Amino acid sequence: MSKKFEMTGSPKNAGFSTKSVFVEKMSEFGWEQAKMTKKNNVCDILVTDDMSSTTRKVLLANELGVTIMTYTDIVEMFDLEGDY
Repeated sequence: MSKKFEMTGSPKNAGFSTKSVFVEKMSEFGWEQAKMTKKNNVCDILVTDDMSSTTRKVLLANELGVTIMTYTDIVEMFDLEGDY
């Protein structure tokens, strides 16, 4: 299932040292990092470290109806192991 995703926050609590490592792992499942924008939004999912966050990206995702998941949700969904 190919998805386009944007990230906010840190993936460290889910076991990934950097966002780049997380992106690389997700590419193995056909997921692509993309920008979430008001014009021509292509993102399916915003991945965050905090569901109660009020960052600009979280607010925009809510406005656009983009699904919001945590890094931990993704790790559990794909049964992933981080890089440390």
